[in-house]
Amino acid sequence: MLPTRGSLFFISTLLLLSGKVLGQFSNQNLTNTTQAFSTAKIVPDVLSSFNPAALLGVEFTDPSTNQSVNVTPGILLSMEQTMKEPQFFLTANTTIPSTIPYVLVIVDPDAPTPQNNTESQFRHMLGRDFHVDNSSKLVNTSAALTDFVNPTPPAGSDPHRYVVLAFIQPADFNSTAPGLVNASTPRNNFNLTTFGEAVNLGSPIAGTYFLTGPSNSTNSSGTSSSTSPSGSSTSAASSSGTLKAHVVGLEVTWGLTLGLTIYSLAF
Repeated sequence: MLPTRGSLFFISTLLLLSGKVLGQFSNQNLTNTTQAFSTAKIVPDVLSSFNPAALLGVEFTDPSTNQSVNVTPGILLSMEQTMKEPQFFLTANTTIPSTIPYVLVIVDPDAPTPQNNTESQFRHMLGRDFHVDNSSKLVNTSAALTDFVNPTPPAGSDPHRYVVLAFIQPADFNSTAPGLVNASTPRNNFNLTTFGEAVNLGSPIAGTYFLTGPSNSTNSSGTSSSTSPSGSSTSAASSSGTLKAHVVGLEVTWGLTLGLTIYSLAF
């Protein structure tokens, strides 16, 4: 169920009047991300459609080098590189009020393997009450409904798609969501669409994805980077078997640009 026209207009007004002005934003980056989701079949495997209004940055820290690893859509990362919970950033072409909370979700639609995804979707994280700080970082202020667990694709599997999505948090999310997802809820066979409809989550405003294969994979294209959040990088995604390689060429833009007026114009 999508947000109402009135709520989107209100949010758009807040974005223009009370937010923080962020860095440069490229509509081409949104186009690249949307195309990447379609090419990787995240639409329709996870979402029925994807029309982002902002860019979601995801930054892992490689434990062996202590350097940052920036996610671009389709990048292939090792299990070691994705061992620690990442940091998240939102960027947009307007202003973003720090008072708006966000929900972050990470799901794997390829569990246990892309060819036999009987446990899809596997919920790797479901966090709430994220807010954008002065550095455009999404900072969590409440305990997650599902704590982050790192990717562990089984030996012999093709690389899995790990989809990271950001949503505007509904006003009653903290009263409705814990009854559906909590510490005792199985992570496997999660359905994001069904959950979203139950809690009125609406459509994601931003997203990205990465690939991770088992530790015996030899074709990892993920590289460590010490680039600052304002820097940029490009990468190619590669995988084996039925998961085709995608060269996205998406410039990483850190922070969040919430062009939510796009949504308001649609209603």
